[in-house]
Amino acid sequence: MVSLLSPGNSPSALSTSRWNPQIPLLELLAKLPEPHPRQPTDLVIAFGTIFFMQLMLSTPHTGGWGLLRMGIVAPICFGAFTYLITCQVENDDITHWGGSILSFIYMMRILEYFVFFPPEQHCHRIIPKSQLHPPVRSFKPPVHDNDHRPSEAEGEVLIPEPVPRPFTLAKFYWAGSLIWSYRGIGWAHQCPLPRSSTEHPYTRKSSFKEWLKIQLPYYIATYLIEDLCRAIRNVIGKDFFSGPNHLPYDSLTQSQRAVYSIAVVSRIHFGLILTWFHTAVCMIVLGKILGWKGELWEPWGWPPMFGSLENLWVHPGLSTMWSKTWHGYNRRWLYVLGWIGIGENILGLTHTGISSHPSIPPQPEHKRNNDMPSGTSSPSESGRVSPSHPIASSSSPNGPNRAVSTKLVISNLIKSFITFLLSGLNHDAGSLALLIKNHPRTEPVYLNDLFRLTPFFILQPVGLAFEALVKSIYRSNIKRFVERGKEPSWLVFTERLIGFVWTWTWLGWTARYFVEGMAHLGAYRRDGDRDLYFSVWGGLVWGKWMI
Repeated sequence: MVSLLSPGNSPSALSTSRWNPQIPLLELLAKLPEPHPRQPTDLVIAFGTIFFMQLMLSTPHTGGWGLLRMGIVAPICFGAFTYLITCQVENDDITHWGGSILSFIYMMRILEYFVFFPPEQHCHRIIPKSQLHPPVRSFKPPVHDNDHRPSEAEGEVLIPEPVPRPFTLAKFYWAGSLIWSYRGIGWAHQCPLPRSSTEHPYTRKSSFKEWLKIQLPYYIATYLIEDLCRAIRNVIGKDFFSGPNHLPYDSLTQSQRAVYSIAVVSRIHFGLILTWFHTAVCMIVLGKILGWKGELWEPWGWPPMFGSLENLWVHPGLSTMWSKTWHGYNRRWLYVLGWIGIGENILGLTHTGISSHPSIPPQPEHKRNNDMPSGTSSPSESGRVSPSHPIASSSSPNGPNRAVSTKLVISNLIKSFITFLLSGLNHDAGSLALLIKNHPRTEPVYLNDLFRLTPFFILQPVGLAFEALVKSIYRSNIKRFVERGKEPSWLVFTERLIGFVWTWTWLGWTARYFVEGMAHLGAYRRDGDRDLYFSVWGGLVWGKWMI
């Protein structure tokens, strides 16, 4: 294993990152204040800003309050998160990178909520009709009486919740759900989920014990896999993962590239699972102790963050990977700011997409009873909801079919490019934070040193377009020989195998930009005064218990 993964002796080619234009950034970065180690005050600023956003969303969105949100609240909050990216550093580099990305996500949500798409007009939570605005008499989220709730067999109707009145606790709780539910769970704009994430133990009737029985083994397995990958990064691959000016990506063998890519993705996956699992357990336990109900306080509001490999095998392809398998933290703001805001509102491209258009607000109850066409009484869906679970299944029908034309394909490709470009810039906000922390102030720094990760993201629409083209041609020809849904098992297996291999081949080839970028930014460094952590695999295999 050591011979397989140890650095190769092939001549080093030019790094893939050096073909970018050499635009100097030294003078710009030199104007930034010297960053300081993270202090408790920085955490107060971070969480205080988030709660301030929640408080401001409890106000009206019209008139002077709307101007207050846009002109004063948005710049203040924007400045706070900019400060967290540029002026404070965490000791652990990869954690600092992830925290900076989260700050950037909140900056984009500020633009969405306070500037371009007020949530009172463009967001709606899905609730059972029997739970419409119970009176709030105490300082706790509304508790819904299960004894008076119609059963699933009775076919309880799920409807968009009317926005609570401003300056009420109900509006404050509504804003809290919007702010803290990153994936929009329980809202009409939630990310697509595989069917397994909407079934037991992720239904309204599922208990915390049942939820934990599934999630705890997954959490432990994730830790053990990441522990092995961490040992590989810092023992075998230390020449590559030691920061800038070390072993270039082009000098790695094919097996090294594959293993190091897995090691990079493993750390990101584990970091997200770690935060998600701990937060979910705390919120569910708190809700159970205090008797609170809702998407933040019950197991059904915490479906798995990542789709399973089994689902990716059954429905292989980049489209499944980026829509259902990978997490959906960024999906909402990328959709409204990139796909809708830039692509459709600014460039005037045709409206498409599976999510409800943000310009369609929920209709209040008194308007739903008017004589209107049935299609106007409720918002469009990103999937069908069921009484037992208000989370849409992405395998459900998604509205009327639209004839596919060349113009529509090009339109979607442009909007996909915009959204993936924004996603790349989001991740390179973490690159900026690492540059500020690790790059000496006296050495030259260029634009290509900053945008190390974006090339990976802007290549994804190319793969998606190619995949869609191949699928369209194949399906139009295969249906002449085999009726859809009646394919023989050998053909289904072959289709899945080809799709599965294609997915990982494309991701592996384009991952070079991400893997090299993360390594050379110093995201995995363990030198200097950086903290070392206990490692099971590092100790058992390499005799290094602290890595």
